[in-house]
Amino acid sequence: MIRSRLFIACMAMLATLAIAPTPVARADASPDIKDIPSGAYQLDPNHASIVFKINHLGFSRYTARFDKMEATLNLNNTAPEQSALNVTIYPNSIDANNTKLEEELRGDKWFDVIKFPRASFQSTKIERTGPATGKVTGDFTLMGVTRSLTLDVTLVGAGTHPMIKKPVLGFSATGTFRRSDYGLNNLVPMVGDDVTLEIEAEFDKAE
Repeated sequence: MIRSRLFIACMAMLATLAIAPTPVARADASPDIKDIPSGAYQLDPNHASIVFKINHLGFSRYTARFDKMEATLNLNNTAPEQSALNVTIYPNSIDANNTKLEEELRGDKWFDVIKFPRASFQSTKIERTGPATGKVTGDFTLMGVTRSLTLDVTLVGAGTHPMIKKPVLGFSATGTFRRSDYGLNNLVPMVGDDVTLEIEAEFDKAE
């Protein structure tokens, strides 16, 4: 009887070990950009988001996002000020968690995505404000209008990705612009003119 119970216990332990998930190595991320090499990096769209917020009738800050974007970063890890960032956003990918509103926003009274299928940001100046913070100023083009936009940027982490074994770095960024500066005047001032951007982005080292 005792041997039978011992056998069952051993078998149960072996079964548990057999189905236990293989542990995944932790990411060795650092807040120091020097921990990864200089060169070309591409945005990982599966780990990136561009969210915007706008005042709605004074009652709330309505939130939506764009789901499709592309970006490249030419990184200089010893002189980040000499790096260059290029971003393309596809307004047709707007996601407001409201199908009817999304269709309206794609129309010619708002983003007019047929006439203006892309928005873009091209950096013109990068300033370092701290060990892991900076300001990225660039030409922001929306609805065919180009104006200067400055983003406050924080380096979240840099290092070798534990799964894909590539150098990776990630940023958070915020910025504000007036939509009326780009011809988006509809319903101002009932719906706010100031648009707040909240951006999260991971970049993988290009092949």
